[in-house]
Amino acid sequence: MIDLAANLPGRHGWGETGLVACPYRGSSMSGTFRPGDILRVSPASLEAVRAGDVILFAHPRPEGQVLPVVHRVRACTAAGLITQGDGCPAPDSAPVRAEELIGRVSFVERQGRVRRVWGGRVGQMWAAWRRLRRHLTPWLGWPYRALRSGGLVRRLWRPDVAQIHLTTANGPLIKYVHRRRTVATWSPQDGYFWCRKPYDLILDRPG
Repeated sequence: MIDLAANLPGRHGWGETGLVACPYRGSSMSGTFRPGDILRVSPASLEAVRAGDVILFAHPRPEGQVLPVVHRVRACTAAGLITQGDGCPAPDSAPVRAEELIGRVSFVERQGRVRRVWGGRVGQMWAAWRRLRRHLTPWLGWPYRALRSGGLVRRLWRPDVAQIHLTTANGPLIKYVHRRRTVATWSPQDGYFWCRKPYDLILDRPG
């Protein structure tokens, strides 16, 4: 969303719907959002935000730039909102103040489908599950990794996976499709490769 920083709404720039659409990029909210998702942000005050909500805020950089960031609220304190990405191992270094808060992420659109982004207690439970899964994955994932590195699945399972090359506003995008279902995507510009299980047993990251 760095490229959209100039187009983000001000306090009175939300329009008739009260929503603004921002494409998601990056990996700090992996497991919850994917690059290419369209996030629909609604205005929210600091007092209305709850722990577990996902917010969009302006993060000042040391070099003077302002970076729009989407993270989940872990706690509401007198100093501001303590935030952390669902894919990050630790909370952000500084709390979000009222003047830095842009809005709350209410909906996400992916492949034409719109779903609500849960916040509050449900959002807290989801974030806790993502953190627990991140800690358990290195211990529980070794049988799957052994199956992937062994190459046996590649010899026995050879599905007809088609590649569709697209040109988007964020650069080229390659979709891998099997039986009318997107099973993997590759963004050469960002270097981001996503693959649905169990297709990652036969599809490798390009390059």
